Amino acid sequence: MVPGYEGRVAVVTGAANGLGRAMAGGLAARKCNLALIDVDSSALENAAQELTGRGIAVTHHIADVGSQQDLERVAIEIEKAHGTAHLLVNNAALSASAAFSTTSSAEFERIVRVNFFGVVHGCRVFLPFLREHAEGQILNVSSCFAWLGYPGKTAYASSKAAIRAFSESLRLELAGQGVGVSVLYPGPMPTTLVRSGISDSQELREREVRFLETRGASPERVACVVLDRLLANPSRILIGFDYRALDLLARLSPGLAEQSMRLVAMQARF
Repeated sequence: MVPGYEGRVAVVTGAANGLGRAMAGGLAARKCNLALIDVDSSALENAAQELTGRGIAVTHHIADVGSQQDLERVAIEIEKAHGTAHLLVNNAALSASAAFSTTSSAEFERIVRVNFFGVVHGCRVFLPFLREHAEGQILNVSSCFAWLGYPGKTAYASSKAAIRAFSESLRLELAGQGVGVSVLYPGPMPTTLVRSGISDSQELREREVRFLETRGASPERVACVVLDRLLANPSRILIGFDYRALDLLARLSPGLAEQSMRLVAMQARF
C-alpha cells in the first residue's frame, strides 16, 4: 500500500471532470505527482493547467480506457515522464439510465467496455509499476448499483457489479505483494456524468440530475475523505450514511432492500 502521497506518482483516469478531477486536486494538495488520463482532450488540458505550478510534476494523456492498446501507449509516456507509478485511480466511467429494451447492443457493450474493462485494462497495464516498490495502491470506483439493481440501470449496474467482483478477487491475489486494492462506493454526486450519458429521455435525465444536485455530496468532499482513508488500504470505502445503511440492508435482508429500491425509484422518478 502507499504509505503517503508526497513525492509519489498517481495515475488518475477520467481526470478531466467530476470525481476524477477532484481526486487529482486532492492529490496535488498532498504534493503527489500526477499523470492524468481522459478522452476529453480540452477539459483534460484545463484540469492539468489548473494543477501546474504547485511544485509537482503533472502530465496529461489522451486515451480511451476501454482500449488496452491506448493505455499501453500512455503507460510508455508516463514511464518516460515520471519513471513509475505508485497509485492507480480507475475512475473513468460512462452513465446509462435507460431501459434494457431501449439500450442497443452497441450502447450496452460500450458501457461495459469503458466502465469495467477500463478498470481491467488499467490494472493490467499499470500493475507492473505498482509492484516495483512493494507499496502500490489501486482504487477502483464502483457504485451502490453493484449491490442492488435499479430500473434503467441494467448496463451501468452490470459494469459496476463486475468491478466489485474483480476488485475483491484481485485484492486477495495481490495480498502480500505490497499492492493494495480498494473499492470506492462514493454515493451520489453532482457531476457531468449523467448529462453526458445515455438516457431514455431528456426529462428523465433532468430528474436524475436534480436528484444528484439535491442529495449528492461535492466531488471535492468525497475526494478528501477517500484520500484520507485510502492510506490504510481498506477493502471498501463507503461515503455517506445512506450508502452505509443500504449496504447493511442489502446484506441482512436482500428482499427488503429490493423493496426499498423500488420505493426510491418511484419517488425519484428516474
